[in-house]
Amino acid sequence: MPKQNIGQHAFNRGTVSVLALARTDVDRLRLSAETQTNWMPRTLGPMMLRPGLGYKASTYNDAKARVIPFVFSASDYAALEFSDGALRVLVGDTPITRVNVSSSIQNFTSAPSWTLASSGGGSSTISSDKLTLNLVAQGGTATATQLGSLGIGNSGVEHAIRIVVERGPVRFRVGTTSGGDDYITTTSLDTGTHSLAFTPTAAFYVQFEGLSRINKIVSSCTLEAAGVMVLATPYDESDLTLLRTDQSADVVYIACTGHQQRKIERRATRSWSFVEYKTEDGPFNFNADTSVSLTPGAVSGNTTLTASRPTFRSTHVGALFELTHTGQVGTGTLVANDTYSTTIRVNGVDAGRVFSYTISGTWTGTLTVQRSFDSETTGFTDVTTHTGNISTSYDDTLDNSIVWYRIGFKAAAYGSGTAAVQLNFPGGSGTGVCRVLTFSSSTSVSVEVLDNFSNGTATFEWREGAWSSRRGWPSSVKLHEGRLWWAGNDRIWGSGSDDYTSYNDSEEGDAAPIDRSIGQGPIATINWLASTERLIAGADGSIIQAKSSSFDEPLTPTNFNIKQFSTQGSAALEAVKVDTRVMYVQASNRRIYQVVFDINIQSYKTADMTRLNEEIGLPGFVDIAVQRQPDTAIHFVRADGKVAVLLYDADDGVEAWWLVETDGVIEAAYVLPGTLEDNVYYVVKRTINGQTKRYHEKWARIDECEGGTLNKQADSFIVYSGVATSTITGLDHLEGEQVVVWADGVDLSPGRATQTTYTVTGGSITLGTTVTNAVVGLPYTATFKSAKLAYAAAGGTALSQSKRLDHLGLILAKTHQDGLYYGAEADTIWPLPNVEGAEDVSDTRVWDHYDEGMIEMPGIWTTDARLHLFGYSPRPVTVMAAIIAITTSG
Repeated sequence: MPKQNIGQHAFNRGTVSVLALARTDVDRLRLSAETQTNWMPRTLGPMMLRPGLGYKASTYNDAKARVIPFVFSASDYAALEFSDGALRVLVGDTPITRVNVSSSIQNFTSAPSWTLASSGGGSSTISSDKLTLNLVAQGGTATATQLGSLGIGNSGVEHAIRIVVERGPVRFRVGTTSGGDDYITTTSLDTGTHSLAFTPTAAFYVQFEGLSRINKIVSSCTLEAAGVMVLATPYDESDLTLLRTDQSADVVYIACTGHQQRKIERRATRSWSFVEYKTEDGPFNFNADTSVSLTPGAVSGNTTLTASRPTFRSTHVGALFELTHTGQVGTGTLVANDTYSTTIRVNGVDAGRVFSYTISGTWTGTLTVQRSFDSETTGFTDVTTHTGNISTSYDDTLDNSIVWYRIGFKAAAYGSGTAAVQLNFPGGSGTGVCRVLTFSSSTSVSVEVLDNFSNGTATFEWREGAWSSRRGWPSSVKLHEGRLWWAGNDRIWGSGSDDYTSYNDSEEGDAAPIDRSIGQGPIATINWLASTERLIAGADGSIIQAKSSSFDEPLTPTNFNIKQFSTQGSAALEAVKVDTRVMYVQASNRRIYQVVFDINIQSYKTADMTRLNEEIGLPGFVDIAVQRQPDTAIHFVRADGKVAVLLYDADDGVEAWWLVETDGVIEAAYVLPGTLEDNVYYVVKRTINGQTKRYHEKWARIDECEGGTLNKQADSFIVYSGVATSTITGLDHLEGEQVVVWADGVDLSPGRATQTTYTVTGGSITLGTTVTNAVVGLPYTATFKSAKLAYAAAGGTALSQSKRLDHLGLILAKTHQDGLYYGAEADTIWPLPNVEGAEDVSDTRVWDHYDEGMIEMPGIWTTDARLHLFGYSPRPVTVMAAIIAITTSG
């Protein structure tokens, strides 16, 4: 009978579709597997029993969670855990937690506790348990200050203040003196919730300050109670997979279908804010209904906006409106040095250039009329001065010139009182912007004026903002080429260059904002944006690139083109970037595609990464994370609670799929930086003692899974290091479960193809011996089933021919004596020989390297011969090569 040795020299081909198992003529497929679960392949070729998952923390209320990495640097990072309506921050794998303090400050329910001060007509009031701050005049002030009480024994103890800003921004500080900021440096708090940590050594002053002539409202200010820091969010469980984020330094920008954009701001390692992202100058995509006029109740401050016909809806709250009026008015209420009116823009010839201005009020000092030929903000020079009230007109005789004018107190020019100034130019036009605060009726809303209106008359020239609950919010966000990009429905918006809140389409030049309609292909939702050499967008039915005329030119308002390059649309999951490539889940939610630039066609294209393994994504995908070290591995969490991992190396042509499985349901994955390897985490739902629990669990490093004192190949494991003991505690999270133990370099869960287990009772287990170091966790098994072991080649064994596997040669590394089991059938397996040469092998032996002779392997005659390999935690095993001897029947 013919004999043949078949070499399995690499295990980095991964699993393939059962439909491809007969393609033994293709070397890539011949070296693949039908099953490879918990056997982790490496780029170099071997496979090992995957690392264990170490228990780190429970999710908030054991709720389903999605985790977003926050990475400031390779050594400064955190995990942002979103669950139903809640955000927690984990630093060093531990949720930020506040301690109990007896110090106190009074909320706004007790007005006498706050010292309210204002100047220049400003106001600081407490009403209905809320603080309202308003500046009437430029240079005015409005503050609220309280002296906090330091509790006994609380000196040098971290405190945290919980602040809820209903309408921001407001300025905030904490110091040892009134107005001081040596505890919390003066900062701006936007609309949202803030948890700010500081460590006082004495009584402390808390102070809020108004920032503008529109009402700013703080609804709560308290010291945090003891417990985990939790910030409220608008996202429920169904929104978690729709979160799209990108980070710039200490700020994370968030888009989510159906919700206003948000920001997460880190002010210090333990001070965090969750706030609304707002703009004040656009974008405006919806032109006015020319049959409707809008009339502002005032040109500045808090006022109303009235429509001539039913126009407004409740979903307009938060929307911007831009009004354009003929004629221009510049106003100012001035009470300090270096304060000026708003400007007017004068052009035209002869009498058409004449403007008027008035100065009124009770004041002392010198007011200066200034002009600029450059812009409304820079280049001003003096025209004339006034020391008293006046009403006059002015003709600069600068025909055909464009000039900006303003009036104000220069440095050291203000004396006392309040000066009201106003410039009026009947020519040209001016625009103002307001934001809707509340809905009153279909013809009336309350607004805050962000950019003063030119006058208070009715106008038919107006535009509605592109973002609101009425018009929709962006569904994706990405930083690219110094701009903050948002995308939603069929539009994409890029901020002004290096100005992430500017979308003023009246700006000109290459640095101006970009606003475009995509306008091609089936576009219902932009599911993701990705920044490579070009900006890539994944829509429901297509993949799109935003390109300039060449690769070395940035995107600008005049050099911006949108091209669809693939009709393999995307699912509603985030895409991930691997160097210059993008990996995404295709619209079916069953296949994975990559976006790659093809030099031959000078454009991007898509390629199916599941073309050889159609079944890998059948359960559907729910989350994605990218690991870059020690190998590039993309973790695709499946709906069935397993993880399909793609080992990927474009240079070496490695594309290997394998599965991670544990005694539970893996629901999410995330990756944070590490020193030797990236830190890979799963959020795992487990049933513990009849209760549903969800845990953050972290992959052990490869060098922690090679035997030695502590071998970390168990799931949801904890590590004990200390005095000799036979009782291991700290296992409350595995109450009632069967666990395995590796201690002091020995597997304390002996057995052949099964693991001896210990039952967790009262959060602990009792061993039959004392140990000083131990890893305790849930067991798992690795299974490998090769592709068909036949190939049509000269001297080869043909398919459909009866054959038997009779010998096996193995080359192993870092392998426990009981770590590997093999067989020609899944239900008939054998351990490694317990002899080496002529000597018995200790049952605790871990080989650094194993390369012995062929082992006899009992097998049956079959036309479908396969090699089965099994590994059992907590025993390390790495398979470098397998040589199979096959005897054929003819």
